[in-house]
Amino acid sequence: MLSKLFLPVLTLVLVLSNCFVIYEYGQDASRWGRLITTGIFLFLLICQKVYSKRILSAFVLLLLSDTLLFSYEDSLANTATFLLRISAYLMLVFTVLPELKNLKSSLFQKLIFFVVFVLNLGMLFMLVDMVPPKFGYPYLNVLFYAYGISMITMLIAAISYSNRYSNKTSFYYTAASLCLVFSDITSFIAYYLEFYEFYFPDRIFYILGIAGMVKFATFARSHEAVAELESL
Repeated sequence: MLSKLFLPVLTLVLVLSNCFVIYEYGQDASRWGRLITTGIFLFLLICQKVYSKRILSAFVLLLLSDTLLFSYEDSLANTATFLLRISAYLMLVFTVLPELKNLKSSLFQKLIFFVVFVLNLGMLFMLVDMVPPKFGYPYLNVLFYAYGISMITMLIAAISYSNRYSNKTSFYYTAASLCLVFSDITSFIAYYLEFYEFYFPDRIFYILGIAGMVKFATFARSHEAVAELESL
């Protein structure tokens, strides 16, 4: 069994090494850093032997999408990357969905979730409109919207999961989901809007996100819902 300090130390080492690669080398080297990092965490997840098939599938899909990043400028590879990451996020949602099936919510709470969804969707439309024409190709907007909706769905699942259980398991899932979304937003700003300094927070959030999912996978998840929060 791995030491409790192993994952935090590994995460710190990967954050520092990836930031160094981004600072010193070009985009191809940075993409290699991301691919190797995902591969390391996938290997660690497999070694733990406590993962679910869905979370393992999500990591494999993320690894495949990172592989396609080397041809991201090609429209077919770009499309496949979007589809793989959408599938990965849906797998992460399906990982906790069985524990949310009996979640009760009032009309007011449903309204709040709807408002949050609409606001995030509005922000997504704004971001897509900011994509420079040189990056455009048929169906890119559709892929962006689908990708954004998958992120919003994962966030809603994470918040619902956190509200219902309010423990270490839900904390790591929620924190990891937030980090992955922040990574995607900063990646969008770095790549499409060409503010290259955002590659640093992109990679930091990404590493923290997948590290959090690895930690989340170690919990047995035989927890009980918090009584006063179960109806949220």
